Amino acid sequence: MSTSQLSNHILLSEPRLSFHPTRHNETDIHPLRGLAKYGPYSKGLLVPNPIRVATLAPSGESRRLYDFLKELGANYKPSERADYLPVWPGFESVFNVRMTGAGNGCHVELEQQLDGEYETSSAPHVVLAGAITRALQQLVGRRSSFDVLFVYLPERWQAGFTGGVSEDFDLHDHVKAVTATAGMPVQIVREGSGLSYKDRASVMWRIGLALYAKAGGVPWKLAETDGETAHIGLSYSLRPVVSGKPRFVTCCSQVFDAEGAGVEFIAYDTNEFEVQRENPFLSRTEMFKVMARSMDLYMRRHAGKVPRRVTVHKTTEFKRDEIDGCMEALHLCEAVDLIQIVEDVGRRGALYE
Repeated sequence: MSTSQLSNHILLSEPRLSFHPTRHNETDIHPLRGLAKYGPYSKGLLVPNPIRVATLAPSGESRRLYDFLKELGANYKPSERADYLPVWPGFESVFNVRMTGAGNGCHVELEQQLDGEYETSSAPHVVLAGAITRALQQLVGRRSSFDVLFVYLPERWQAGFTGGVSEDFDLHDHVKAVTATAGMPVQIVREGSGLSYKDRASVMWRIGLALYAKAGGVPWKLAETDGETAHIGLSYSLRPVVSGKPRFVTCCSQVFDAEGAGVEFIAYDTNEFEVQRENPFLSRTEMFKVMARSMDLYMRRHAGKVPRRVTVHKTTEFKRDEIDGCMEALHLCEAVDLIQIVEDVGRRGALYE
């Protein structure tokens, strides 16, 4: 007779989050509940007040974005995930700072003829990206006049959000790259997931958190951290198969310190990899390089100090060459944890009582 049981596993409790740098009793395992009760960790610290918001919208549609931002000041009860989402009491009530529109010259609309050019183009993503890039350039000279930029993208442009089958293009990533180069924190607002999404409490919590964090605020921190641990997150982007062109991998690494603050971002291309199930795996040499670069960044930000422990995360398994490359680069650390983050599993369960 067969029996059903879970494979060996460890059940980890939810970590406690801190909402004040010195009042150690102001903690909670629920981030939104903690915010609503205690306010953000960086309350009263160097966060602009008010947070000035610039906008970029399609021609004639700035009002839709303005009205959406005004909703941040309203009160909403959740209509979904009621066991998780608390009432949204308004941006100022949660974060103890105000939000306001930036001054003149910080609200830009895209070219009036964009829709016509977009609809007739065989490469709508190129037309859309070009128009947005030109509009963003208008805001570069006004950078000191706003704190965060909101960009509104309507659903009618959805075909231009990605490139063709053989093109490695994503409009979201393109906008992020342009604004990052100009030092402009940006929040992209989609029509379907933002302006017209039915549960306004859910939207306001997501947008409010993004606005506060991108303005330099810290909503919460882990209550218990090991000050001598560094965290490295890895991700790969594999160039699609294109006739006559070699494939390559863009390897991205971000290093976090024990407080959860991002140290710096690394991105570079490599040709030394193997592909399994359309997932790239680095050679020992390339993994050594990315780990060595990541550690160099951490040490330069921490007065040359080597972390006692390092955890490396990615969403695919670690192959033997990748393990060897990590261990070689991190040999000065006392402990190294290589962790695969599994985003989806085949198991499904149901509670039966």
